[in-house]
Amino acid sequence: MMRKLPPLLLAAGLLLLVLLSSQPRPPLYLGERPVLPRAGFLKALFKAQLGLVTDYFWLLTINRVGSARTLTEYRDIYYYADLTTDLDPRFAKVYTFAGITIPIHLEREEYANVKESSAILRKGIANTPEDKRIHFQLAYNLMFFERRYKEAAAIIEELARLPESPAWYSGLATRLYAQAGDFGTSLGLAQMMRDGAEDEETRAYYERRVNEILQEQLLQRLDDSIERNKSRTGKLPVNLEALVTAGDLSELPADPLGGQLFLGADGRSYSTAARFRLEIIHNEKTEDGERLVPKPLDAKRQEP
Repeated sequence: MMRKLPPLLLAAGLLLLVLLSSQPRPPLYLGERPVLPRAGFLKALFKAQLGLVTDYFWLLTINRVGSARTLTEYRDIYYYADLTTDLDPRFAKVYTFAGITIPIHLEREEYANVKESSAILRKGIANTPEDKRIHFQLAYNLMFFERRYKEAAAIIEELARLPESPAWYSGLATRLYAQAGDFGTSLGLAQMMRDGAEDEETRAYYERRVNEILQEQLLQRLDDSIERNKSRTGKLPVNLEALVTAGDLSELPADPLGGQLFLGADGRSYSTAARFRLEIIHNEKTEDGERLVPKPLDAKRQEP
């Protein structure tokens, strides 16, 4: 004789069947966010079928990615991923997938939905700390979207200590610390990597990185002097030597890499010993995608 199912369990089973067999529909909204059930309610109602329910909302998350066209629709992905990972906090794939797809490029290196992307990644780190892909993706957000270089550097430095990490992680960490202005940490890390190198090529790489860090520290000081001079005079100096004449510098310092320092057309300082500054964001490109090499300032164009 077949046992009768309790009414609540029967209703939950029927509701689950309807959910799994129905086509995804556009979400309803309450204010600016889609209306979704609470995770606690779903856990109580579908306790025996929680895995199936989690997979259903994971599929909805994927569906929202495929159908998203606007900033709001891409932001909605966060709410679906958040609910999915509330149902199964160890569902590591959801964190990385949503973290990568939520941010949308606007223009001039500005992005929307960054807050939601970083929030789901931080949740992933808290619940699946062993998944280092989530750590790296958060560091990427901090580098390129939020420009929080020091926090990104700390994550990359931690990842660099793992045996399976690529060798360039340590170099990236030193670059990020330098861009954040934390030259002490950047220099200490580079020196540690240099002194612990097991081959001459690696040792030479970090020896140069030490001098690149010292050079960037010097260039940032020169940038400050250029800015002070410009604020006082209303225009850029004709060259770096003019900063000495004007009293903004006591002398023009020597480049740690042995190059000639010069004032670039963008109003920042550079060296002939390095094609680019030791930084991440300042990366102007041509229409063909080629990175622009900084050019010296044309003093004649500065004349009124």
